[in-house]
Amino acid sequence: MDLSIDNLAVSLGNRRVLQGIDAVFRPGKVTAILGPNGSGKSTLVRALAGLVDADAGFVRLGGKLIGRLEPRERARAIGYLPQEASVHWNVPVESLVALGRMPHRSPFAGMSAADEAAVAEAMAATDTTDFAGRLVGELSGGERARVLLARVLAGKPGWLLADEPLAALDPAHQLGLLDSLRDLAGQGMGVVIVLHDLIQAARAADDVLLLRDGKVVAFGSASEALAHQPLRDAFGVEVMVIGDETGRLLPVPIGRTRG
Repeated sequence: MDLSIDNLAVSLGNRRVLQGIDAVFRPGKVTAILGPNGSGKSTLVRALAGLVDADAGFVRLGGKLIGRLEPRERARAIGYLPQEASVHWNVPVESLVALGRMPHRSPFAGMSAADEAAVAEAMAATDTTDFAGRLVGELSGGERARVLLARVLAGKPGWLLADEPLAALDPAHQLGLLDSLRDLAGQGMGVVIVLHDLIQAARAADDVLLLRDGKVVAFGSASEALAHQPLRDAFGVEVMVIGDETGRLLPVPIGRTRG
């Protein structure tokens, strides 16, 4: 099911954060949202998850208004990983990841074989299997970030919305996570992630949405949206485009735009 936005406007307090946003996100693709600080990236992801009220416009999942979905239905369809996710209980890692199965279980029901398999698969995808028995409070920031993503993936949502999931990860785990997200998209999941790194976006994303001042600067294929002019318009930077070992073009910022 497509996740679509029609003329969306959102305010936080007295400040208009998003204005006139139109976009259609497709399942089976990784879409990266990029833009300068304060451009509305996190608010847009929260709107897609149905967590903020719109001043105008609509967010729909498969034609249904996101705000009208029953909470368990929405939780099964959309997995959301916020930028600053908190853990309130110092529980074993595997128990925390298993909480991602709650939308699929009856109240007070035990874990089924399907639940256990989903938890194991999510932990493998995030490279957290080796510390399944450790307490969450013993984890480093990067380890905890991967565990929280595993909790979301354990729910096997149709859509994954992640706000800066690479922020606390070392380079090796950044690349591993992006590979996992591409694998999930290849299996039909829709993936929308907020990123800051242009090169990582070019490596991982099928589509890119560029924001500036709460408005869309460009939305299209990664090669189109990460071209010279859209990046000048969104970030005010010049880029040098290089090719990687696969022939993919990667934009490298080399300086601010003059004038």
